[in-house]
Amino acid sequence: MIKNIILKAWNEPGSGGKKENPWGDKNNSEGPPDLDEVFRKIINRIRALFGFKSSTPPSGASGGSKNNELIIYLILGVCVVSYFMFGFYTISPYEQGVVTRLGKYAYSVNQGLHWAPPFIDKVQRVNTETVKTSQNSGWMLTKDENILLVELDVQYRVIDAEQYLFSLARPDDTLNEAADSAMRAVIGDSLTDDVLTDKKQQIGEAIKEQLVGILATYNAGFFIEAVNFKDSRPPDMVKDAFDDVTKSREDKERLKLEAEAYSNKLIPEVEGEAQKLLAEAEAYKQRVILEAIGETQRFNLILPGYQKAPQVTKTRMYMDAMQDVLTNTTKVVVNSNAGNNMIYLPLDKMLAQNKEQKAQVTVTPVPDNKGGDNGKAK
Repeated sequence: MIKNIILKAWNEPGSGGKKENPWGDKNNSEGPPDLDEVFRKIINRIRALFGFKSSTPPSGASGGSKNNELIIYLILGVCVVSYFMFGFYTISPYEQGVVTRLGKYAYSVNQGLHWAPPFIDKVQRVNTETVKTSQNSGWMLTKDENILLVELDVQYRVIDAEQYLFSLARPDDTLNEAADSAMRAVIGDSLTDDVLTDKKQQIGEAIKEQLVGILATYNAGFFIEAVNFKDSRPPDMVKDAFDDVTKSREDKERLKLEAEAYSNKLIPEVEGEAQKLLAEAEAYKQRVILEAIGETQRFNLILPGYQKAPQVTKTRMYMDAMQDVLTNTTKVVVNSNAGNNMIYLPLDKMLAQNKEQKAQVTVTPVPDNKGGDNGKAK
């Protein structure tokens, strides 16, 4: 740049249109040019360029000329240093830098300290870590031709700064329009009951997939974090009817859950009772079988004796049976030979039982005149 200024000042018409060589006459045979004279001529040309007098100072003003030269050198040095200093910039860890050179994309930079020539390169910083939220809502037509007001939030962030800045004119507005398009497509393929009740999460995931596919064709540089299905409701004119339908559906689900709970409670009890009855029946079966086997074995033991002495065996069996019957009764029927039956009361047992009752004495303390017990039995 300084060289161009010097050449421009050198090529300006001088006295008589003659172009003077600031480095002296090359055909001078006396030796190399005087450097002081060369720099003085350069300074004079620069002074003339900026409107200062460029005459050769007198011999007594050589100190002032040198001071002017020093000031110009300092100004040029400060300009050069400032130019380089203003070219440094820093990219934060949560940002991406996009550098454009004379308005055209040049390259991208990540976090750290960088340098770019001022007035030539321009740096644009894009936040790639902050999650943004886009709110979308509108009246949607469902598959069964009902109109619903649907509201959802789209959470997204930028992952490619170059695509975000140069692929679309208004990327955020484009994302909003793409979200509306995806929402209308998914709601239009869903039933009213699904949108209003228990399939909101599945519908939100379907909208996210649709939105990701649309943005992939635009190369917008977005990453969709989540699509949150906030609310869906019918128009106010039919809201009461929809509320009744919703309440009926909730009652149905509640009654179904109660019936399932009652069934889960009752079935184990019935199964346990059935197992108990089966166990008791099995025990009764085994007891009857064992008793029958015992009776059979007892009969087989008695049979040889009966075959040898039938009458004696009958009498013994009869007496054993009567003993078992009369053991637990207090009345005895005596059959006399005259044919009249007489009831016999076992008075000895009855008197013994009466004596036992009288022998039971209850001892209670009797208070004396002083309020204490006298220790007598009553």
